[in-house]
Amino acid sequence: MKKDFTSFLFFIFYFSGFSQTRYLDSVFNFVKHTDIQYGSNYDSKNNLTPLLMDIYEPESDTAALRPIIFFVHGGSFVGGSRTDQSINKTAEYFSQKGYVTANIEYRVEQTLIISPYVDFGDPANFYKAIARVTHDLKAAIRYFKKDAALNGNSYKVDTSKIFIYGSSAGAIGGLITVFLDDTVEMSARFKTAYKDLGGLDGNSGNPGYDIKGIKAMVSCSGAVDNVNYLENNTDIAYLGFHNSPDFVVPYDIGCFTTVFCHLGYFYGDNRVAMKARSLGMNMEFHTINKAGHPVDAYDDTSNHRFILQTTSQFLYKILNPDVVSVINRNLKSISIYPNPSDGNFTIEIPKDIQSKDGTIEITDMQGKQIYTASVANKTFLQFYLDVPSGIYLLSLKSEKQTYLSKISIVNSVSH
Repeated sequence: MKKDFTSFLFFIFYFSGFSQTRYLDSVFNFVKHTDIQYGSNYDSKNNLTPLLMDIYEPESDTAALRPIIFFVHGGSFVGGSRTDQSINKTAEYFSQKGYVTANIEYRVEQTLIISPYVDFGDPANFYKAIARVTHDLKAAIRYFKKDAALNGNSYKVDTSKIFIYGSSAGAIGGLITVFLDDTVEMSARFKTAYKDLGGLDGNSGNPGYDIKGIKAMVSCSGAVDNVNYLENNTDIAYLGFHNSPDFVVPYDIGCFTTVFCHLGYFYGDNRVAMKARSLGMNMEFHTINKAGHPVDAYDDTSNHRFILQTTSQFLYKILNPDVVSVINRNLKSISIYPNPSDGNFTIEIPKDIQSKDGTIEITDMQGKQIYTASVANKTFLQFYLDVPSGIYLLSLKSEKQTYLSKISIVNSVSH
């Protein structure tokens, strides 16, 4: 008996037309715990600095354990706070989906003139600044490991399911934290920085615990000095977003702010994504074809909503691999371009069904149909979707073949 594909999708996504799905939908209100000290360390002026974070929990949640997302703000390593790029709102957003979220502060370069042009004239200061971010983020992760071991797990965190979300400097620090795990593969500048500041793990707090359990890194306008860092951690998923062009952090390979080449060449998210893809990692990368930095610069734009929705879907798939794998079984993909798009798409109809009757159907991630059309005797199909930014599923069915692809919409009409 032939299954109706819409019903199939409807089933796969947990009948979400009738109920909300944890990690996909905003199911909860949130509770905020402010200024929780997770450690301390000396800043660049040798002043002992407390390290603080805000923790958000889904309110009235009965789950025994919840995955955690750490948010790391930007600021060129000389400034920034837990509200930059409205990253606090992003932390709230994901706590409402059922995650525990931790929005951390970290040590930045201390100077009378807050300017990377002044502070990082000496490259050694730049690499030490990155190292401090990694030390502090690791201490924050260890805080929850320690709390689970000694304090009864106050926030009910599943420490085997850890995600990192970084913006700009926070993305750079996050990428280095997640993927650089061996002093042998460091550049000479990083080797010196880490040696001077207490080694790869640092001294920012909660010693005796590890950072194992990281499942994915979400990088918004990030970069690394060596993409080979990924080779030892191919089990960690990667999701990247980057503006093209970006004149602050290179989209592909280049210098910071275009001319800061004395700091060395860095590889932006486009190159990180290429390396992740070549290693067969679980990965996605999305170019935002618009000049700017960082890519998640504002909290209420179509691009930002696209980042939030795409991140939600990506993390959901990691947490629910058995559900998502059903969709991928025995299905072929179809060529769609441009993808992502503002809503205008062209589909190349596969040769084996060009002369046959077929039906194209597009649904949102809850299984609601938003577009359908016949593709009989067509080579290409052009169409426009006037829907909110986000991820949608496209299926093309003929009598004996089913094709399935994901389409991404950005800069579309908001509803």
